[in-house]
Amino acid sequence: MASALAAQGIASFIPDMHGHGLNCEIPFRLSMKEWVGDIRAAVRWIEACPELDECRIGAAGLSSGGTAILEAALEEPRLKTLVALDATVMDTLPLTISLTMRILSVVGWIKKLVMGKDVTISLLKDMENLELAVDPEVNNMLKLHPGKRRAFGAFPLPGAIDAFVVTTIKRVGKIEVPTLVIWGEEDKLDPPSTGQKLFNALTCVKYFEVVSGNGHVGHLDQNRHEVFRLTADWLKRYLPL
Repeated sequence: MASALAAQGIASFIPDMHGHGLNCEIPFRLSMKEWVGDIRAAVRWIEACPELDECRIGAAGLSSGGTAILEAALEEPRLKTLVALDATVMDTLPLTISLTMRILSVVGWIKKLVMGKDVTISLLKDMENLELAVDPEVNNMLKLHPGKRRAFGAFPLPGAIDAFVVTTIKRVGKIEVPTLVIWGEEDKLDPPSTGQKLFNALTCVKYFEVVSGNGHVGHLDQNRHEVFRLTADWLKRYLPL
C-alpha cells in the first residue's frame, strides 16, 4: 500500500502500534486508547517533518487499525480524511464465542491483579480454519508467519479484548471528515454487511466500495491494486495540492 501510494506522490508513515512489530512488550496486546495515542503521536511527527505538508494529513487502517483511525478522528482535528479497510466497528463473533471471550477477559483481569499477567489462549487452530484472503498463497503466508503464530499461540486476555469487543459504530456518526469505506466481498471475518452498517452510520462525506475477489486483508489479496487505486484517488481528492 505504501509503495503504491508513494508511486503517486503520496507519502506514508507506518508506525508500530502498541503490541505489534518492535513495539511489542506483550505480543498482540491491543488497547484502543493506546492505538489512538499512537496515531496522534504519528500526526505530531508528521507535523515536525519539513518534507511533509502538515495541513494535508489523512489516515488509513485495516481491521482493528480501521477501528483506531475512526476513533482517532473523534479526537484528532488534524486528520483531514480517512480510509477504513474492513474495519472492526462492532462485535461480529457468534454469541457463544463472544461470551467466552468476555468471560476469559474477566478471568484475565483477576489473574492480572493477582499475578500481573494476562490469561493466554491459543487461537492457532481457529487461524488455520479462517481464510483471511481469497488468494491461497496469501492465506498460507499468513498462517505460517512467525509473528502471527507467536501472537495467536498465546493470545492475551484481557490484553487483546479490544480486537473483539468493539462499539465504535455507536460513535462514528460524530466523524466530520470525508471517509472512504472499502470492504472485501469475500471477507469471512467481518462480512460486507458490517461495512454497509458502518457506511450507514457515518454522517460525513462518505463513499462505500465492495471489492470483489478480496477477503479481509484487501491490501494483500488478489485485487489489492484496486484497493490501492481507490485509496490513492480518495486521498488525492480530499488532500488536494
